[in-house]
Amino acid sequence: MEFAEYDSNRWKSIAAAGMATTAAGVLWRYPLAKSIAVMIGSLVSNPGSMKEAARTWADPTNGDGCLAFDGIKQELLSLKQHIHDKEWWKGPAWQVFSDSIDTFVDQLDAAKRYHEGVGSGMDLIGTLYHWAVEVAWLVANILTTIAAWQVLTYIFPPQAQLATQVATNGILTSLAQALRGLLGKQMKGVAVLSGLLLTVNLMCGTMTQLIDKNRPRPDYEPADLEYMAPEDDSGVGTLQPKNGGMPNVGSMSI
Repeated sequence: MEFAEYDSNRWKSIAAAGMATTAAGVLWRYPLAKSIAVMIGSLVSNPGSMKEAARTWADPTNGDGCLAFDGIKQELLSLKQHIHDKEWWKGPAWQVFSDSIDTFVDQLDAAKRYHEGVGSGMDLIGTLYHWAVEVAWLVANILTTIAAWQVLTYIFPPQAQLATQVATNGILTSLAQALRGLLGKQMKGVAVLSGLLLTVNLMCGTMTQLIDKNRPRPDYEPADLEYMAPEDDSGVGTLQPKNGGMPNVGSMSI
């Protein structure tokens, strides 16, 4: 498997959470031990799936629903050139159509940049979680060692137990600070990725509105016809005689 090393992080994160929880039970006198166990539990994840999702997102040939932005752009430009060569629209109608295509292409380029940003962000998040799990695994092992040492200190003299407790507090404080910093970076990365996803969704909605707003509509006034919007989701309207087919009295000469 392409991301076998990352996929192993899943069971390592689960095992680390279990080890930390057990150690925290032994270290019940130390509130920081419980906090560390909770933070390690929040890092349970599958970085391999994150990396695979980033690869699928970035490659239009993988999965369903991916967008080939360059292909869509080329098809639009080819359509524009074809209509121009065939002279299906001329004058103001052609200008409206041409401007609509240009605007849509600009929006498409912007959407592509944000789309690629999401893919890069997902890949980065996978890498961050990979290293976070490795750190969590190390911290869980340290916590387990401290818990085992704590059991042994019960046979020590009171002075030695006091010194051990001071040292244990110092180690747990350092571990907790390291994990808090790691979780802060994780949350920032996820927040940035969420913002990119929201931007892509908004831009897709904007492009849909542009298509409808800038759709060229020929002038049927000289033929006494009017365009009737579709009543269903087909997107195809109809042409109907004005005034129900009755003569336009105002335009008749006496």
